[in-house]
Amino acid sequence: MFYLIYGLENYLIKKNINKIIDELKVTSDEIINLDMNYDSINDLIMEASTINMFSTKKLIICDNSIFLSSSSDKNDNVDELIKYIENAFKDTYILFILREEKIDSRKKICKILSKEAKVCVCEKIESYKLNNYVMDYIRDNGYSISSKNVDFLLSKTHYELSNVINEIDKLFIYKDKDKKITEEDIEKVITRNIETNIFELTNAIIKKDRSKIEEIYKDLLLSKEGPIKLIITIANQFRLYLQVKIMRNSGYSEKEIVSTLKEHPYRINLAMNNNYTIEELKDNLRKLSKLEVDIITGKVDEKLGFEMYLLNI
Repeated sequence: MFYLIYGLENYLIKKNINKIIDELKVTSDEIINLDMNYDSINDLIMEASTINMFSTKKLIICDNSIFLSSSSDKNDNVDELIKYIENAFKDTYILFILREEKIDSRKKICKILSKEAKVCVCEKIESYKLNNYVMDYIRDNGYSISSKNVDFLLSKTHYELSNVINEIDKLFIYKDKDKKITEEDIEKVITRNIETNIFELTNAIIKKDRSKIEEIYKDLLLSKEGPIKLIITIANQFRLYLQVKIMRNSGYSEKEIVSTLKEHPYRINLAMNNNYTIEELKDNLRKLSKLEVDIITGKVDEKLGFEMYLLNI
């Protein structure tokens, strides 16, 4: 029996791996983990052809199966693997995982697995669809939360599904008795990581909130986050705000902007309600671009240059 999981949504990949393990009822002693970035196809074939001394069952998990991708020409022993698939051991199960958007359907091995394996595609959940997914996850576990607080939760976790699920699981433990998740709970429980701090710094810059800028920047200094990453992240946010402003001026509705840009509605709403003009947004993008070039070429000290930019907000 063969399984194939591919896609960019790591949380869903992990969820489906665990589902397969549960369905097969295999123990940890019956699971072999291979990383195909380092292990060879020959290693896989040898493992699949070896009888487990302590059990009749075996699950081989082949993570990063790059030989299924169009971005790799790693094809050593693929023909031998095809021969094994055609004459596989009955109680040996192989799970192929590719953490890319799609497999290369032109390759013979991919055609065979598409036919012989149970295939699961874990497509990246677009940020604007995350609300419903998170709301369903919370309700399915017997908890409640308002849509406003789902927005707040997603903004705190940088709209990354793996992050938000990890934090929700912490909230489940914290709110084990009354089952209602509030904004206060989210503030107390969710860890302020670097990505969250960067996101909040960007919003503070957009809002021209100087006291908040100073507070978050001090946190980022303690985490030793480099200015270049901050500059790129802030520039991306200004770019989004500029796109929204131009589309809004062209007559697009908020719903149409969300659909076109495929961004989370909360981010679009923030972008629509900022006080920057189009020229101010463009000016900030020019300043950030110049600052990045000046830092990279050594014309400006990165810490001093970024701090001067913040002082002039």
